[in-house]
Amino acid sequence: MIAAIEDAILAHLAAARPSLPYKIVEMDSYAGQLDEQLDQVIRRMPAVWVAFAGAARPKPVGTSKTRFRVDATFAVMHGARNPRGEKFTRHSLEVGGQITEVGAYRILQDVGALLLRQDFAASGLEIEPLSPGKITTLYNTRLANQAMAVFAQEWHTAWVLTLPAQPLDPLNPDALWTALGIHYHLTPDDGLEDAVDNISLSV
Repeated sequence: MIAAIEDAILAHLAAARPSLPYKIVEMDSYAGQLDEQLDQVIRRMPAVWVAFAGAARPKPVGTSKTRFRVDATFAVMHGARNPRGEKFTRHSLEVGGQITEVGAYRILQDVGALLLRQDFAASGLEIEPLSPGKITTLYNTRLANQAMAVFAQEWHTAWVLTLPAQPLDPLNPDALWTALGIHYHLTPDDGLEDAVDNISLSV
């Protein structure tokens, strides 16, 4: 489920990517990009990365002990760069109604609008709609002639984990049998069954 939700978030953002009024250079799962050399990271911006941030301990649903609610958090990171300084990595520049330099605040806003209350039901997922969480600053710095800013926003959702039914174990005396099949072989036995009885067992 975790992988399916992350993929659904990325697919939803990727589908909207061409309609954004600015270019996103990289949109991908987070794989430690911010742990690389900053001069390499800056070249990939503007960027959006998605990662699983964690989940709380599942809580039982009802009294069956076979269904558990999982509350999970995903993080979306938004990065922008600008050679004119730190302020301009956050604030966009518009000329004639066109965004000529996009800032991290605008990317954060647009991605938030795309993800708010999404449940990806069309993808076959059964989750609670995404709800926004806290926003944190990951980077707001300058490197040589480039400045960069990266903000992360948490997104919360939940789903019900259902334990699979246990298969019947013929060696377990407590196993629940609902039917019995009896195969008859007459002698001399030619290896083929001569008759079969299928008996339903009442519970």
